[in-house]
Amino acid sequence: MRLLIVDDQNVVRQALARVLAAAEDVELVVEVESAREALAARERHRFDVVVVELQLPDRTGPELIRRLKAGPEGVDPGGDPLGGAALRVLVLSGCRDEFSVGEAMRAGADGYLSKRAHLADLLEAIRTVARGRTAVSSDVSAAMVRALHRRESQSGGDVVAALSERERQVLRLLALGSSAKEVAAQLAISVKTVETHRARLCAKVATHSVADLTRLAVRAGLVEA
Repeated sequence: MRLLIVDDQNVVRQALARVLAAAEDVELVVEVESAREALAARERHRFDVVVVELQLPDRTGPELIRRLKAGPEGVDPGGDPLGGAALRVLVLSGCRDEFSVGEAMRAGADGYLSKRAHLADLLEAIRTVARGRTAVSSDVSAAMVRALHRRESQSGGDVVAALSERERQVLRLLALGSSAKEVAAQLAISVKTVETHRARLCAKVATHSVADLTRLAVRAGLVEA
């Protein structure tokens, strides 16, 4: 197997690379710390599985997953640009909440493990997704089921599905009671940008009430009731 590890935590990434490289069925391990470097590595090498942390410095995990699964521009997403099988993506993250799991799986992740998993479990999960199957650790499986059920049953799902990922992030934080300044700090954007997103959200759902936005977020499963 040829593996790419994407994680901005140097100790974690480098330790994983050394352990995985020692496995008999692993041919190549490349480790990078950002989405930009991951996409560049994707252009240079054929990988079977990419192990991705959701919290990256330059792009969200779901955004990177979608780019990796789509492949380079002009390349059929059903196959690898260098002639191999379709790329598989396994999330390895400290995020175990329903929102994070649901976003990653909807983006196209083939598996999801929390960083509480053992190294042996990680290697087995990599082999599982490489074979075309799905791997989910037990401590995130319940969150995944809840996320899927919510998406199927909530009346607000269609509206939220039409929002950009950043708009969903802003909506979720506003619904949790964060001020525009707090949202800006958490997402590393300006207060003006948050206010612009909030205005667009209100326009899309025909409301000027944060309470209405909160009810929409609850119905869509972005926050707990």
